[in-house]
Amino acid sequence: MIKLQSKYDKEKHALLLNHRQLINKAYRVAVADNKTYELKHQLFNYHQRTSQQLPQKQRKRKRKSDEAGANDEQVDNVKDYLQLLPKSTENSVETTLPRHWEDEYTVPQLHGSNLSGKFQKFQATEIYPDSSTFIIPQAVRFYNHNVEQLTTLLPQLLSSYDLIVIDPPWRNKYIRRIKRARQELGYAMLDNDKLALLPIRQLTHKHTLVAIWCTNSTLHQQALETQLLSSWRLRLLHKLRWYKLNTDHQLIGNLNQADVTQKQPYELLYLTCHADSDAAYASDICHTELLFSVPSIVHSHKPPLLEWLRQHLQLGEDQAEPNCLELFARYLQPNFTSIGLEVLKLMDERLYDSALEKL
Repeated sequence: MIKLQSKYDKEKHALLLNHRQLINKAYRVAVADNKTYELKHQLFNYHQRTSQQLPQKQRKRKRKSDEAGANDEQVDNVKDYLQLLPKSTENSVETTLPRHWEDEYTVPQLHGSNLSGKFQKFQATEIYPDSSTFIIPQAVRFYNHNVEQLTTLLPQLLSSYDLIVIDPPWRNKYIRRIKRARQELGYAMLDNDKLALLPIRQLTHKHTLVAIWCTNSTLHQQALETQLLSSWRLRLLHKLRWYKLNTDHQLIGNLNQADVTQKQPYELLYLTCHADSDAAYASDICHTELLFSVPSIVHSHKPPLLEWLRQHLQLGEDQAEPNCLELFARYLQPNFTSIGLEVLKLMDERLYDSALEKL
């Protein structure tokens, strides 16, 4: 994780996140022995060709002057930070990786945990003979369970969590197209009314930080800001963009300045807290203006946030590590309880290399 200092405000900065390194480090430090697993390089071999990162000029519609001004300012800001990005040190990986994440996911409804101090493996061969082998990191709890039915799990969960990460399965055209082509490739989408019913308010305390990923859809953003946050009893702290880079540290596509509803090289991250938290709680989180990272080539494989957000969490006096929860999870992280219909999807052993670390 690299901090890029703003040229104009000494309190402002952007962050360059290395998804692969952050996950590998989290897995490595959690185990007691020297055997660990690392995400394969090929998952982040993102060489999509892009042109100069200048906003496209389109004439599809006229913009309101305040909308145009705000968007121009954001474009200028990201261009300034792009100039500060270090040269990529990742070696080009020419070999391609079989798309194992597109295989049918056959894990039944179940829950598990690993507090053994080392990696474990799981395979549902008794039910599905051809089931993949999944690796289970240390210090995780997981539920292969429908988040829509989260209320039924409340008796098995903690009364509250310090950090909650939510990556809602927003309705979108891309997933609908995938599902029409191959049903098993598309996840189950939820409409906003069903998302509003999730018992998030029953899992937070006054210092809980809740991070919510959102698409570029203005309808989803409006629903989140006007409906979901109030339903979950949350207050917005900060909204920022996660910009996606190719392996050469260029944006994966052009910024569409004329029409922000079109495909963009970024997604949005909302950072929220309990509605009853102190007005000054985590206020310095706004100093991070935007995030950069090379995305995984797997759809909806979001970068881990704990390494960054840990400094903003307020833990108990004798609490060494935060209690974290991820909803709609597709992979496991130490110190997290992960819940989702595909919670082990990206823990497939074929997506990892086994490694030995020096003691």
